[in-house]
Amino acid sequence: MTNEESLTASNGNTKGNTKNNTNSNTEENTEWQLAEMVDAIAAEIDRAEDTLSLKSYARGKSMAIKQLQLDIEVKLRRTSDGKILFRTTDPGENSATVIKLDFAQVLESQLQGVRKQLDQPISTRPLATLPGITEAEIKQLNGIGIYSVNDLEGYSQTAAMVAELSRKTGIADSRIRIWRQLPFLSEVKPAKGLPGSQVVIEGGNFGDRDPNAAVFFQGQAVQILEWSKSRLIVTMPEVTGSGVLFVVIDGQSTNLLSWEAITVDLRVRNITITPDQPLAGDLITIEADLINQGNSSSDTFEVQWTVDNKPQPIQSHGPLQPNQRSQDSSIRRQLRLDPGSHTIRFTADPHQKNLDLNRANSTFTREIEVKGLNQLTIADFRDINTLDPLLNINYPSANMNYGPGDVLSLVFRGLGRLDPKTGAFVTDIATRWWWIENKENNTRIIYFQLSEEVSFHDGKQLTVADVEFTYQVYKKLNSSPNKRVINIIRDINVVNDRIISFEVLWPFLKEEERKDDNSDQVDIDKDDTITPIDREQIQSIESIDQIESIEIVDQPRPRPIDIAESPLPRYIASVMTIGIVPRHAYNQKSFQLKPIGSGPFQVERFDSGQEIVLNAFPKYVKGAPRLDRIVISVLGQLDAVTEVVSSNKYNAAVLPYTDKLHSQFNNRKDWTVIPTPLNKPELLHLQSSSLQERLPNDFDTNWNAHLWYFYREIVL
Repeated sequence: MTNEESLTASNGNTKGNTKNNTNSNTEENTEWQLAEMVDAIAAEIDRAEDTLSLKSYARGKSMAIKQLQLDIEVKLRRTSDGKILFRTTDPGENSATVIKLDFAQVLESQLQGVRKQLDQPISTRPLATLPGITEAEIKQLNGIGIYSVNDLEGYSQTAAMVAELSRKTGIADSRIRIWRQLPFLSEVKPAKGLPGSQVVIEGGNFGDRDPNAAVFFQGQAVQILEWSKSRLIVTMPEVTGSGVLFVVIDGQSTNLLSWEAITVDLRVRNITITPDQPLAGDLITIEADLINQGNSSSDTFEVQWTVDNKPQPIQSHGPLQPNQRSQDSSIRRQLRLDPGSHTIRFTADPHQKNLDLNRANSTFTREIEVKGLNQLTIADFRDINTLDPLLNINYPSANMNYGPGDVLSLVFRGLGRLDPKTGAFVTDIATRWWWIENKENNTRIIYFQLSEEVSFHDGKQLTVADVEFTYQVYKKLNSSPNKRVINIIRDINVVNDRIISFEVLWPFLKEEERKDDNSDQVDIDKDDTITPIDREQIQSIESIDQIESIEIVDQPRPRPIDIAESPLPRYIASVMTIGIVPRHAYNQKSFQLKPIGSGPFQVERFDSGQEIVLNAFPKYVKGAPRLDRIVISVLGQLDAVTEVVSSNKYNAAVLPYTDKLHSQFNNRKDWTVIPTPLNKPELLHLQSSSLQERLPNDFDTNWNAHLWYFYREIVL
């Protein structure tokens, strides 16, 4: 049998065994870390060096391993705790990862930094002689080849070697340093604190103070205040977050300790005021903008408001997380202030229970200027039960005792109003109007173009949809005046988003034709009086869904007729001055008590039969009112009104006209007396002589209410 045949036979006979060996090798191919591989190779090199030393001695030659190179094809895996594990590829398996290891002889000069000096004594003491060492620790050291104190000294020449020894054995770094009589750190107190705070570092083997010694935290040198052999007191640098702390003594670095620079920074950034221009007597809400700008959560703390140097009761506040803005109720407070300047201050953690980074920014002070309330108070003998303009309509020459309907013109505005001097119809929320004739149907189509700048008290824009809705609701109310309106208004048409038209009856018929029986004909020869609404006959409208939807129709604009030559008849003009209500917010039950209009004043409070409080509407289309508030007191009895007027408790009053009352107040210099209507007085308006621009008239009492003012200040 040839050698080749013998080899083939041998291979053939061992084929099955090869497979078994392969499986066996695969099972033993466990994962390892690089340090474990280096330890294993180093052990192999040690045994190889021992073998070469013996052979060199026997043969009289010097033989040694000069260099060893290994290329290992491996698989790599990283564990969840950050460790990197390797596995040698199995036979037939490929990998793109190759570890190349190159072991070479180290020069003598390179060992000087880590090798124990030859002139140093070699300790042959066993490990058991080390102070406080346990049997378990001896076994851990034996496990990596350390059997004597001399071995331990050789393995712990530098801080890095001590750290590696600690890692391999699981013995604390400080324990190894105690045995080696090296400087070590055991504890830092407190373990966390403010940047710039003082901390105590406990340890040992510090020796006498080394002038070149240094303490570092996060790589920055800290100030050393006190030094002893086992204790240091230092001032931490102005850094934030967690980091490591260590000491360098005689060129040797100690072990590392963790320390955290916590920052609870309660900062008050602002104090907001609502309303931003408060009036005397208003309920003012003040709110502090408080945030924890630190990197650590605060403990529970207290807050305190101070108003004009008068501390308010201290309130508790919950913890604030890092970068969390406070929503705690204690940062808000409501109060009423007198006119003038006021100092408001808010302080977080006034008793300094938290380790606050910057106490200076935990307090914020703001000056508030409270304006004197420029208020007009009016006494009125007339009762009023509703502020809904569709239910309470004050037609000219109507029963004047039907509530102070002139109050409605303070809250609501219509398409037009009556000129205070002539009584002619003029625009209000409409910017212009015109008509076209239709004599065949005895009607005219009146067009109104709305201003784009009118808004309701809730901020929503007044549109043609609101106008159309108002008149549709008004037509549906079941009362005799409204039936009259149904006869007057024949059709309502939304032309576009700014123009709306009304087809109304018009007196084109001749005198003799007007006498014919025509249920649709309006009798304009008689007085234009329309009786007040009978409330018992009103059918409440609870939902705007009862109103037909609005359809916008594009139509060409008709040629305007000269309205100066053809003014609106009174019966039509009165209808076109109805206050417009908001389609989106109209509900008769709630609207009667807290209505939303577009007039110069908005309803703050309405107590039927007692008092109406109106506040200025700053966004009124013709300008913010000069008065801040109007309070109308319904006193009912004439004697009560007369009494309070005589005692100057009110700035104005409305009385039923009598010659006696007119004579009584007309001679007083402190009162301005205005009877209305002038030709046949029914009401007597009295007002302070300092009240300007308020000119009651026969047609529209409050047409210029936004201009009223006192020429000498009257504040409450």
